Amino acid sequence: MVYGAHVEDRPVFDAASAEPLYMQVAGYIEGQVKVGKITRGQRLPSERDMGEYYGVAYQTIRRAMRELRERGLVESVLGKGTFITKR
Repeated sequence: MVYGAHVEDRPVFDAASAEPLYMQVAGYIEGQVKVGKITRGQRLPSERDMGEYYGVAYQTIRRAMRELRERGLVESVLGKGTFITKR
C-alpha cells in the first residue's frame, strides 16, 4: 500500500494516523518492491539517508527495517548494508 500524496515522487506519511509511522514506511517500501520500483537484491540507502529522504526520523526507519526483516523482505549484512531479499 502506498501512503499519502507524492511530492517529487516522495511519499508523505501521516503522523496523525492511527497507524504508526514505521508501519507506514514499511508498507510503502514493501509496496515499492511489489511493483518493481525497488528490485530484489537491491541495497537500500543508509537509515539516516532514508530518514532524510522520507522526512522522518532515522529511528522510524530503523523500526521499519526491523519490521521488514521480520516479514522476510530485507536482510542486513554487517559492514555491507541492508538489502531486499531475493526470494
